[in-house]
Amino acid sequence: MSLETEKIKERINIADVIGEHVKLKAAGQSLKGLCPFHAEKTPSFIVTPRKASWHCFGCSLGGDVFSFVQQIEGIDFPAALKLLADRAGVKLPDRRPENESHRQRLFRLLASTAQLYHEILMNQKAGERAKQYMLERGVQEKTMQEFSIGYSPHAWDTVSTWLRKKGYTNEEMISAGVVGTSGAGKLFDRFRGRIIFPVLDLQARVIAFGGRIVPWHETGNEGKYVNSPETALYEKRRTVYNLSRAKKVLRGGNACVVVEGYMDVVMLVQSGVENVVATSGTALTEEHVELLKRFTNTLHFAFDGDSAGWKATINATQSALSTGMSVDTIVLPEGKDPADIAKESPQRIQEVLGHTKPLMEVLVSRIGAGTSSEKEQALAALVPLLRLVKNPIMQGTMVEHLARLLRTPEAQIISLIGQNETVFTPPAFPEQLGLPAEHQLLGLLLAYPQLQAAYLASVREEFFVDQIAREVYNEMKRTDTSHGDIQEKYRSFCIALQSRVEEGIKTSSFSPEQEIQTIIRLLERRLIVSQMKELQLQPRKFQVALEKLAKIDN
Repeated sequence: MSLETEKIKERINIADVIGEHVKLKAAGQSLKGLCPFHAEKTPSFIVTPRKASWHCFGCSLGGDVFSFVQQIEGIDFPAALKLLADRAGVKLPDRRPENESHRQRLFRLLASTAQLYHEILMNQKAGERAKQYMLERGVQEKTMQEFSIGYSPHAWDTVSTWLRKKGYTNEEMISAGVVGTSGAGKLFDRFRGRIIFPVLDLQARVIAFGGRIVPWHETGNEGKYVNSPETALYEKRRTVYNLSRAKKVLRGGNACVVVEGYMDVVMLVQSGVENVVATSGTALTEEHVELLKRFTNTLHFAFDGDSAGWKATINATQSALSTGMSVDTIVLPEGKDPADIAKESPQRIQEVLGHTKPLMEVLVSRIGAGTSSEKEQALAALVPLLRLVKNPIMQGTMVEHLARLLRTPEAQIISLIGQNETVFTPPAFPEQLGLPAEHQLLGLLLAYPQLQAAYLASVREEFFVDQIAREVYNEMKRTDTSHGDIQEKYRSFCIALQSRVEEGIKTSSFSPEQEIQTIIRLLERRLIVSQMKELQLQPRKFQVALEKLAKIDN
């Protein structure tokens, strides 16, 4: 840690900074509130001022005051350092260009390229026709400016010549993905004759481009859209177009509207729809969904009304359901995309987006449910989706809805899902302090390190369902955590656990040793109960498990 960061932390109270964005309430020596980084109704966001740390048990984000500012403002560490230094009155040393890293140069290169494309579209003769084309498509000038939309002339060296004059090398241009090389090794501009849409990361930095061919350069031999290749800055499966703008709206508890293309996003934002994103030239992946889960729990898919759009809707729904998201579908008129409707009427697109339907209902209406054959088709399409739903309450609601739509007994659908094979139902597992028992156990061992020698050997890795908790447990076994030797990446998680447990012990009628002993028994019981589900078809092993369970209960 540098001298400057230490000074900033000394002068700034982390609770004051976070309190400007989160309503915090006292919880002993800690503070708690609703996490600003994902939608939740029960506070799981903990601030520990004495350790200058914060952590959310809901989305697993955490850190110090710098990481909070980075997350809430969508900026990188140098920008957060500058912002907090100004607030704390700490003077930072000058950062010299000669010390600039390769990544920083790529960011500057891409920003310069986006500026060039935008200048050509808005103010240069070479972009006049492209600008008129965008106006005819319904995109207003202020929207072109907001999204820094640009145009790349149909020439081989516009960008490379510009960047070379700015001091960038051929290798840097290739690394950034703005130029390609021919078989003979000659450079060529990647996005010739295309409308350019800069793609931003969560910190609103340009990391890639999407280019749409303009009609007068279209030959039919090229793709309608060309996207940047994967680079050190850009991974398609982890990048969501417009999320850097939409995230602030989504944190307010709004659903996220997911569309297919850049123009759909641009036209919807122009129509007043701010909670809209698109994937970057690829199908929605689990990585996309996990990224969106940081800001919202609900997705509304508004893909094109053609057959390809429906296929994309089904695939995207599978990805979303498998990660526990709530999903609904927005039905668009056949052959229409969101941009078309927004151009016709901003009010009309608002109405369309306001009416969502469950995908099951939409597919049943398309397949039909009048004949036995149609019902079988509908079940074949929808049961795999139901199997992906992790939340049992949500799954039960969906089963009930599908049964009503198909006029089919719920038991038949449950049978197809496979739930009726479960005979042994685990009991509800008690939680205290708003924490799972496995988290309570770790918190106790961290808060009372002198007890680790006596009890850590009785703890099993299988007790930990949560991945972070399992990693911390393994770290505790490898290192001497009684002296605080634990990796920095787990620091905020451990501090939050320890703070919650210390407050709980103050009001508990049991000693820390008794609490640890009780939780170990409960976790042992949970593990055996889980194993019993898998052993039901093996009577002898099932009986052995029952005997172990009886010993624990006694």
